[in-house]
Amino acid sequence: MLNDKDNFTQKGLLQRPDHADMRYKCRTYARLLQFIKSLDKSCMIPLRKAYCHSLNLLIRREAREYSNELRNSSKASKSSTPSFEGPAGANQPAGIADSPAEAYSKMITAFIPLLVDESLFLAHFMCFEVPTSDGSDSDEDSTPKTSGSSGSSAKPSNNSSADLGVLNECLQEMLDGIQEDFYAIVDWAFKLDPLSCIPMHGITDRYIAGQKTEVAGYVSVLLDDLESRITILFSRFVDDACFQVEKYERNVKQVGVVPYIPRFSQLAARMEQYITGSRDLV
Repeated sequence: MLNDKDNFTQKGLLQRPDHADMRYKCRTYARLLQFIKSLDKSCMIPLRKAYCHSLNLLIRREAREYSNELRNSSKASKSSTPSFEGPAGANQPAGIADSPAEAYSKMITAFIPLLVDESLFLAHFMCFEVPTSDGSDSDEDSTPKTSGSSGSSAKPSNNSSADLGVLNECLQEMLDGIQEDFYAIVDWAFKLDPLSCIPMHGITDRYIAGQKTEVAGYVSVLLDDLESRITILFSRFVDDACFQVEKYERNVKQVGVVPYIPRFSQLAARMEQYITGSRDLV
């Protein structure tokens, strides 16, 4: 897969990652791995390490090229953010169709379900004795439940607690580094339009609420980090905006509220678009 460029995003073409065929081929060896574990558990250590290292190379390349193409092909620019200073002109766009937050949404939508599914598949394929998303840890079915599965995960038993710790280490090795491509999208979106933090926060919060399985705990950590980063950036923007307002008010004569009414209407319309799902942040 690494040697086939058709598996990756290319200039002008976003390629959503698809590992279904790879997982199907891996299942050929599922029963063999179960026998190996029964005979000598220590043999699983290098096998798991090799699998996680290879998958890390694949996922990081997919994420890097997808993220780069999202930023390079986006129509969003600083000029797409309407100015609320001075008279409201007819040439100032009120919509957010080209919002940088849309690029972030595409990144999240493409990769978070993939990372959850890969985490669940790793737990099954590499014979970790941990509860799955539906509370079952049977080896009879090597097909992991997808991220859309209903129900919450069962708490691990004493026998599976140690395996859960080892699994988390493997997940970190498998997914480590991918966070940098998410951070790059967040920083890029904030630089173009600080208000895009509002919809980005809402998108992230919805995915956090949808995480139901401990097996994909590393994905939850990634989402929490993204939410924190977005909140910090937005707080920095708000602090700077308050400072600018105070500085402006000290140097302007009182002219009443009439000149601000058209601009407030435009701001209110835009904020209603941004605020969906993110009222707490606002």
